[in-house]
Amino acid sequence: MFINIVLFFYNMRFLIIGDLHGQKPVIHFTQFDAIIAPGDFCSDALRTVMFQALRKNLKNPNTNVRWWKLLGEEKARMMVRQSLTDGRTILEYLNRFGVPVYVLPGNWDWHPENDYVGWSYLKQDYWQQLIKGLANIHDMHLRFFDIGDYLLIGHGVTSGPEYPQHPEEIAKFTKAQLLKKKQAYQKRFAKMNSLFTKATKPVIFLTHNVPFNTPIDEITDKNSPRVGYHFGSLLARELIEKHQPLVCIGGHMHEHFTSCRIGKTTAINAGFGSFVNVLLELQSNTIQKLEFHQKKS
Repeated sequence: MFINIVLFFYNMRFLIIGDLHGQKPVIHFTQFDAIIAPGDFCSDALRTVMFQALRKNLKNPNTNVRWWKLLGEEKARMMVRQSLTDGRTILEYLNRFGVPVYVLPGNWDWHPENDYVGWSYLKQDYWQQLIKGLANIHDMHLRFFDIGDYLLIGHGVTSGPEYPQHPEEIAKFTKAQLLKKKQAYQKRFAKMNSLFTKATKPVIFLTHNVPFNTPIDEITDKNSPRVGYHFGSLLARELIEKHQPLVCIGGHMHEHFTSCRIGKTTAINAGFGSFVNVLLELQSNTIQKLEFHQKKS
């Protein structure tokens, strides 16, 4: 006698929020089981002076201009505090939806892994202060999390290739510095790779920056000193190529709000701004729906 067994898989719906930079999100979708937000909650009024410092350093690789020196440390501290206040307000708002919120620190969220060498004020872990006491907020940075039918793996902070890929970037470093960067990259890759090797279910890979050298990581902003560069995460790209997670969800590159394929993986750029939402619906090992919603104010 043969018995027909019908398996019913629960559809899981994720609301995905892109880079906000201090802007409270306007939520378009009404039914979702969890929220994914891959970073950059804090506001970015300091961007202009950071670009000024970057241009000076790109023009002359022997210089080491720091943005807080251009601005003055007292004013810089005041603006960092305001940025943190804005980020906390957004995280408190997302926490109130009553569903799990899986987050990453972005490069604007004042995480100690950012390159703030030379200014002791930014050596504190402000990221932990941002999320402290918010019961529904789950930090996914360098973590592996089982949510039932899926596994979440996260990697945040990074704002560009973790090891330089462009000649202008390579020229900024000595051979010894490049070797140190290569070793740090290999160490981080090994840590992340070990998380992927534990996976026995479909993986949802969260990364602040989208994967390198894809249609969703090219800088087209003419105000950026790196306009025309592909500047995504090398780590994300290599992990995707090796492990082929079901989806990869990132942001950081404000110019793009779409998805692309890397082998079997759908890589999503969650976009920028308060009027940008994505709905991702999964069932088993398949994407049932991927809907991008953008409304201009």
